[in-house]
Amino acid sequence: MMLQALIAYAEREQLGDPDFETVGVRWLVPLDNKGRLAGSPIPLAEDPDAKKPRPKPFARPFTSPNELNQGTKSHFLCDTLERSALFLDPKAPEKAKGRRVQHSYFQSLLEEAGVACPGELPRLQAVLEFLRNAIGVAELHRQLLAVKAKPSDNVLFAVEGVHLLESSALRQYWRDRRGRLGAQAGSRDQRICIATGELAETLDTTEKIKGIPGGLATGTNLISFDKDSFCSFGLEQAQNAALSAPAELKIRSALNALIDRSRSQGLVFNNTVHLHWTREPIKEDPLDLLASADKNAVEALLKSIQQGQPPVAFEANAYYALSLSGNGARIVVRDWLESTVPEVQRHVAEWFQDLAIVQPDGQGTKRDFKFGALLYGMVRADLEDLSPALPTQLLHGALRGRSVPLPQAALAAALRRQYIEPKGEDAKRNAVLLARLALIKACLLRSPNSPNNNSQTKDIAMTECLNPESRDPAYLCGRLFAVFDRLQYLALGGVNAGVVERYYASASTTPALVMGRLFRNAQFHLAKADGGVATNVGKDFEAIACALGDQFPASLDLESQGRFALGYYHQKADYRRRKAERKEKEATEATE
Repeated sequence: MMLQALIAYAEREQLGDPDFETVGVRWLVPLDNKGRLAGSPIPLAEDPDAKKPRPKPFARPFTSPNELNQGTKSHFLCDTLERSALFLDPKAPEKAKGRRVQHSYFQSLLEEAGVACPGELPRLQAVLEFLRNAIGVAELHRQLLAVKAKPSDNVLFAVEGVHLLESSALRQYWRDRRGRLGAQAGSRDQRICIATGELAETLDTTEKIKGIPGGLATGTNLISFDKDSFCSFGLEQAQNAALSAPAELKIRSALNALIDRSRSQGLVFNNTVHLHWTREPIKEDPLDLLASADKNAVEALLKSIQQGQPPVAFEANAYYALSLSGNGARIVVRDWLESTVPEVQRHVAEWFQDLAIVQPDGQGTKRDFKFGALLYGMVRADLEDLSPALPTQLLHGALRGRSVPLPQAALAAALRRQYIEPKGEDAKRNAVLLARLALIKACLLRSPNSPNNNSQTKDIAMTECLNPESRDPAYLCGRLFAVFDRLQYLALGGVNAGVVERYYASASTTPALVMGRLFRNAQFHLAKADGGVATNVGKDFEAIACALGDQFPASLDLESQGRFALGYYHQKADYRRRKAERKEKEATEATE
């Protein structure tokens, strides 16, 4: 079904020109009609105002990567700086000889096109004059070095302001040339195409897909049989999974377009790109909301689900999500989802509901967490520290709904960071901490032990804010630990290494070993602290201690450690809320 869905997307978007492909072009070299530089190389960007501008897309004459890999050919009109302008990579001197051969081929295509298209001969001749002028090319190289251009950047030429790629005559020339070469290749054997089910001439090899993270720079193959052990029934290469040329073109074009879109949306994590599309076009894609977490859009989605009114009139429109990574020259399909738009929309709404958690100041709730922010909540700085499959499992868990538990590895990774960083040092780290705790809460709610799945465990339900009715020992231990921290502050003020810095990791895993000692210290701190605030905290101390009983848990399992973390955070947020309310009350009384 995956191949058929990709073909349907290509047909809907009218993708799949066999003679041209869309590529990003980074530089434009302006020339005059004498073949001289008419200015400095002009940078091209899809969005010049973006933080990291992407190259501007152009439709370039298509040349198979399989032909380019032979080392003797190049693209027509638009190619990399090293193949078209001999701007060689100094770090790869062994490639210089091959690049010169490809540069000569680039010029030969221009000569051939000039003969076939007399009207374009002056412009083509100007480009050739420039490429054969060592002084002009050297000046171009100097300018490219000054702007830190890369040899792999694509470049196109303009003569007197006219881009060669815009020429309809040159485009038709390329189509005619490709048609002649295809006719000379002769007919192939006919087999049943695995994507369409039709009898057709099938391909021996398939073209490469661009932009797969972890794959080769030249591209990766979705279908590849390059070892005898992969083949069956005497078939060779891609005939083992036969595809017709039209089907292969549509699948490749759809994948290239979807990969480019997902990369622009930042949906690439741990060398895996996450694609998504629908059978029929929709205005708002649920997965886009996971990536952006726009506050107003999240609220609108939750409100529509609660009222039973979707924001857009959806029918049973099919929804697809595909996660891909590269392994050398091959594509690895990490996950595949086939659902409907209303169902995925409902699951995304549930995702944001499960993430909802009280703000650090105890006032208001935050649920609009970007997916990337949740991932960074599990690491110190680099997402590569995560298990490669973890982001994919989390993303598809969000799309599949509450019936699919989130991976325990996500909870374990979040808790490891929580041991090291139980409280934020600044606004940025506080945001990371909040995202981490929201993920911990979601993992607990979707656990098989949660009230959603087990009616015998209602007492461990995780709420958005402080739950004074909970009698779960781990949650109570977390609350009590926050009380210890508060009492120490009231008695001693700020200290370099307080209760949290010294004891959080051990208290959240083996409470019985340290909580008794902290209990005794808290009594001393309570005696030293004074004032109404200390009295109220003392009441919390007594209430939580009574609820816990006379014995602390010997150890806490992974989910209990998560409840400890939330108990600690909820109690701290509640103290901040009380403090803000107290200050507001005092300010009101002072003005009266």
